[in-house]
Amino acid sequence: MCVVHVGPQIRGNFSDFSLSFAVGSWEQKEIISRDGQMKLQIQIFFASIDQRSERAAGESACTTLVAVIADWFHCNPEDMPIKSQLDSLICEGSMQWRDLCENETYRERFPDKHFDLVTVLEAKVRPLSVVSEKSFIGFFHPEGIEEEEGFHFLHGSMSFDNIWDEISKSAQETPHHGDSCVYIVSWNDHFFILKVEKDAYYIIDTLGERLFEGCNQAYILKFDQDTTIMQAPGESQQSDNKPSCDRKEKTDVKEAADESKIVMSTNSDDSMQEDRVPEKNIIYRGKEACKEYIKSFLAAIPIRELQVDVKKGLMASTPLHQRLQIEFLYTMSFVPKFEESSSEELIANSLAIVPSAIVE
Repeated sequence: MCVVHVGPQIRGNFSDFSLSFAVGSWEQKEIISRDGQMKLQIQIFFASIDQRSERAAGESACTTLVAVIADWFHCNPEDMPIKSQLDSLICEGSMQWRDLCENETYRERFPDKHFDLVTVLEAKVRPLSVVSEKSFIGFFHPEGIEEEEGFHFLHGSMSFDNIWDEISKSAQETPHHGDSCVYIVSWNDHFFILKVEKDAYYIIDTLGERLFEGCNQAYILKFDQDTTIMQAPGESQQSDNKPSCDRKEKTDVKEAADESKIVMSTNSDDSMQEDRVPEKNIIYRGKEACKEYIKSFLAAIPIRELQVDVKKGLMASTPLHQRLQIEFLYTMSFVPKFEESSSEELIANSLAIVPSAIVE
């Protein structure tokens, strides 16, 4: 049985964070996708730091961080961390990662210190397991690519859209307000958290640059009834109407990913906020905008890069299936006192669904 932590949850020597007791607040923000195609209006909660900050020193710690944060949500099922708690969790997870880096066996298996989820759960960083029956592994299915050579693995495989339908269904079947599902999501060599509630979805990411270039704060995105995604203003559309030779830079996804295409602004004036989102321009509204955020904000550029490589006949070092694979791993806590009798079986069963070492 998990203990619910009322105050800031501190494990380790991070009292400086608890003393500051920074609460933080949700901010209404506007984000334009890196390819300039879509604009998201959403509430965001920022930490003070992210995993790469000097205070955390967790350069490649995303695998341990998702375990630590998922455990916190299981122990505090009806809560969201305040800023000092989120800072502390980032420091705790980074410290756990540094501890794993000192283990000779792990160093031999992962000389680059990019540990996979199997290793983190086996190391018992937290009393956490993955439930295979409620987890999903599938692929993005880019248009017109299934018939290409080397993509036969997509035939009959679960697509991202299929996975999301199952996740949405489980959210609607949640019987009580405050109940939630906590998924560890693996995509594009990175792990983050998806928290699914009946009325809202939350993405928790400890690497700020996943939100926009230059961001050095971890963040929580809240997808609820007020979230909207709309077509971005005409600049990107105009460029798409130009001849293909004029759009070379946009098809070169490496360059597009390096450009800072994301714009952040705070909507402090309510009347301005209403004017900002004309109903006719809205493509997605509500918590299901989370699905489109993953597809069009997180995955669009890597998938477009893959399509470009395929057309040019280029073969990347990363296998094709890994470049399209996305995993939603349903997590649960197990009681430490039963560890000796049941944890090995629990971990063995839960880890059986993780086919490869996909890490940040």
